[in-house]
Amino acid sequence: MAAKEPGSRSTAQKWLIGCGIGCGVIIILAIIVGVGSFFFIKGIVNEFEAMDEVADLLEERFGKMREYSPEPDGAILPDRIEVFLKVRDAYAPAREKIGKTLATLSSQKDKPEIEVKRPGNVLSVIRTGIGFIPQIAEFFKFRNQALLDGGMGLGEYYYMYVVIYYSWLGKAPEDGPPFRISGNDERDHFWEEDEEDTREMRREQIRKRVNHLMLSMLRNQLDKLNERAAPETPDSWREALEAEIQTMESDRYRLPWQDGLPDVLDSSLRAFRDRLEASYSPMANALELAMERR
Repeated sequence: MAAKEPGSRSTAQKWLIGCGIGCGVIIILAIIVGVGSFFFIKGIVNEFEAMDEVADLLEERFGKMREYSPEPDGAILPDRIEVFLKVRDAYAPAREKIGKTLATLSSQKDKPEIEVKRPGNVLSVIRTGIGFIPQIAEFFKFRNQALLDGGMGLGEYYYMYVVIYYSWLGKAPEDGPPFRISGNDERDHFWEEDEEDTREMRREQIRKRVNHLMLSMLRNQLDKLNERAAPETPDSWREALEAEIQTMESDRYRLPWQDGLPDVLDSSLRAFRDRLEASYSPMANALELAMERR
């Protein structure tokens, strides 16, 4: 365990630095008001270590995300959609909890006067912000445990998440709170950023990340399709897949099948539309693809 501590702390520090409302400031305030800061921070690090342990188990069992290959014929099997929905249901409480926290923080985004005129509200926001930090680790830990219990790897989950919510249902990759919840520079002024700029930055980051990850998966899919050379697979599907890969290679911000899903994918999902629509969380979307293991 000691050997993993530096890496775990790095993971925790990444989120403590960039969780949107200036978590470094929150921790300093926690120290000032004496709320057991040592145990608070130690508890956060422990939560992130637990999160990493579950993620490690997922990777050991299912491989790296970029190694995942969708079905060669393009279909998503009904039983895999059921597993996806079961996973979504299993960690729905953690998703709803963090969604409510983000909504509370979002409601304060355009009220800077509260910091000066209403100290009681300041303490409320601080308490909410402090609670948000361990909720991040809790969110990923519960989600990944649900995947482990359900028998689905992160690669398959992310593939289905992107295809279902972004490419098929038309959800916006930039959905989430009006502030950043991750960042690499502790000097960034997360809270003061313009909402439109924040969403544009998130849109570009997620689209670029999705493009890179999904390209690997679609290439794996094409390789398997060519290896099997199943006579029942129509040439139109292979041609569509090849064309989509080429288009994504030429535009690093392109989402897979963003111009419309091929019939084989659309028909796979159609019967589950209402349940899949109901399982989407706009606020939590900003977290779903925030931590990527390649």
